Amino acid sequence: MTSSLPSPQPPDGPPPAPDHDPHPSVDPPPAPAASHNGPPPPQPGPAARTSMDDAPRTDDSEHHEQNTQDYWAWRVSQRVGTNNGVVIGTLIEQGIRRLRGTTLAAKDITTHLRAYVRDPDDDLTINKILNEERVVVLTGTDGSGRFSTALDVLHRRLGDTIRQIRQVRREPGDPFEAGGLHEPGTGWILDLRAEAPPAGFGADLATDAAQLTQRSVLVVLIGTDAWEGCGTGATRLSHPLAGPPRDRILEKYLQHAPLAIDRSRWAEAPAIAQGIAALVPAKIAAWADAIVNTEEVERDEGRLTADLINKDAYFEKLVQQVVKAARDWRSELLDWHTAHEDSDYRNYLLAAAVLEGAKSERIYAASTSLAKALNETPEPRPGQQGLGVVALSRKAKANLQPDGTIRFQYHNYAEAVVDYFLDDRPHLLEEFTRWTADQVTGLDENLAEPLAQRVSQWVVHYTGRHRRTRLLKSLAEQWSTTYPGAARDLLVLAAVDDHSGDLARNAYRRWTSPETAPLSAAFTAVLIRACCRLAEAHPVSMLGRIAELATSTRQDGDNKDPQTVQVTQAVSEALNALWNDRQQRAGIHHQLTSWTSDPHDSHKAAAQSTFAHLAQRRAADGPALLTDPAINTTWLTNMWRNALPTTGWSPPVADAFAYWMQSALHHPQLREDIEQIVCDAVHRTTDPHYNANRLIAVQNLLYSWAPAPPTPQDAEATQLRERILTRLRAQDPAAPPDGYARHA
Repeated sequence: MTSSLPSPQPPDGPPPAPDHDPHPSVDPPPAPAASHNGPPPPQPGPAARTSMDDAPRTDDSEHHEQNTQDYWAWRVSQRVGTNNGVVIGTLIEQGIRRLRGTTLAAKDITTHLRAYVRDPDDDLTINKILNEERVVVLTGTDGSGRFSTALDVLHRRLGDTIRQIRQVRREPGDPFEAGGLHEPGTGWILDLRAEAPPAGFGADLATDAAQLTQRSVLVVLIGTDAWEGCGTGATRLSHPLAGPPRDRILEKYLQHAPLAIDRSRWAEAPAIAQGIAALVPAKIAAWADAIVNTEEVERDEGRLTADLINKDAYFEKLVQQVVKAARDWRSELLDWHTAHEDSDYRNYLLAAAVLEGAKSERIYAASTSLAKALNETPEPRPGQQGLGVVALSRKAKANLQPDGTIRFQYHNYAEAVVDYFLDDRPHLLEEFTRWTADQVTGLDENLAEPLAQRVSQWVVHYTGRHRRTRLLKSLAEQWSTTYPGAARDLLVLAAVDDHSGDLARNAYRRWTSPETAPLSAAFTAVLIRACCRLAEAHPVSMLGRIAELATSTRQDGDNKDPQTVQVTQAVSEALNALWNDRQQRAGIHHQLTSWTSDPHDSHKAAAQSTFAHLAQRRAADGPALLTDPAINTTWLTNMWRNALPTTGWSPPVADAFAYWMQSALHHPQLREDIEQIVCDAVHRTTDPHYNANRLIAVQNLLYSWAPAPPTPQDAEATQLRERILTRLRAQDPAAPPDGYARHA
């Protein structure tokens, strides 16, 4: 077995997302700055701003300022639904860093562990195993805090027995061997939370533990069920996480929030204590957020006064609101839909949920367009017939704000409404997706951006929860023609998410399979660009996806067809971007070499298409691959040999070949090298047999570049074509002498 080790990375990136926090922590948002490179930095949502404006301040206290910054870092990460900034970009970047295995800086680890609560019993057992075995396996379910616990344990060993913390970089499903971790004094984290290793993994891990370099330790993160299937022979290395008391976790989440009611009073409320008692740490974050939002709503309504706070009846009412918000709105929505069977009410509720924060007239009109999209006939409302915005909003448990926008009264209610509809009306999924995509593209950019981010996260959550990719593909297809940037971000986010990542990446492989229905050119281009972004974390598999998408393009189609050009351009951009990354180049070079000798035709085709696009890279003095001192002619010869179209025509190969021939004319110093590479690609002295198919392929490429009469002739091109053909004929041991051929 071999391991893929993390390539050296500067210790300046945030650590991966903790698995006891569903939304990674980010630094406090900076002030917005003008930029032509993307949307403005993250800014707090309207509800959050209100609470902070009303919160008491002590500007002369550095401690308070730090608490406020810590609170905002937590708040931005929690209130993703109403955040108007680049939260999707933040989640993607942190997901990519987590998957590609960066060296973790102490500052970022501290930020990551801001809401972590250590359990003394877990900590004692884990350190005891590491001191004796140097390898520990942390087992648990999703959200049990495995990564955060590993980070906490290793962080406190920094400077003592280890000098750095790194994650093992590897493709999902790749074999692992502890002996491949060569760097001494390193605390390694091997994340297998989304995988099920083979049966002998535990025994191999126990055997290989001694191969770790001096002062290095390894923490393996894995699911409880997966470990039961592969942990035989290594039970002494494992520890199932129990976690600290849940009320301590809740209080830690609330420690920087500007609460009017003491956080210990919230945590000790019987209904809340009972609600969080059996939860994994990740789930408790929702309860903390519900508490903060409940106080915000009460403060906005002017009810959060000192007199009311001290009344038990009032506090109990707030507790019940928290319980409702934090648990699940499903039962409440079931009762609501049972009581309101009129589609007019239901469509307004759903439109308000999708467009929360938009102006009331926009939502009112959207509810009508939603009815039409769902094949209903909305009743006209001339004059004052039917309920108006105020009454409809109140029916939907939403409020009309002074600025004319509509916002729900309860935390996470909008997302719950959308989730309820997706579960309740699966036969309307396609119509709803099309309507939702239209809402995003029909809005101004400042409104479309936050809506697209909210919808993207709903879709990713739905994908991970239901283990189905139909909605993901449908929305990405819809956006690919009108909002390609959002479509790309949606696909990337789904692929790096802890819960939907493996499902999404497998779906992308399935979508690119030749056996599936062909994708549209716009969607293919979006998927290519998404795979290019994901190649930072999964270079081998994503390079394969890009190559497969390039191969599946209309090989025999018109090379000037706009759809073909669109896909070809996306492939070229992606491959060039990957090749320009020095850290990726060696991996691409190795992968192409492996594919050319692979017996599978699909891999050879992937190498052909990838090389054809890279061969078209241009430099001032000729083809970039030929003039690159790190690339030798032997490799170029092998790649051209594999790329020759011996079974069917390939426009990308023809374009690359034509460029190399033109370069031979324009750069005489390259002519001999290019001719020799072409001839050796057909036949070398070490070849046991002469390959007629390769000869025919080169002949076709030459005449495609420099056609025979009656096409107008270029003297230099014709001479080069004939010179190469003559050399190729001379290579054939079975061919008659050249003079004999002329005589015949």
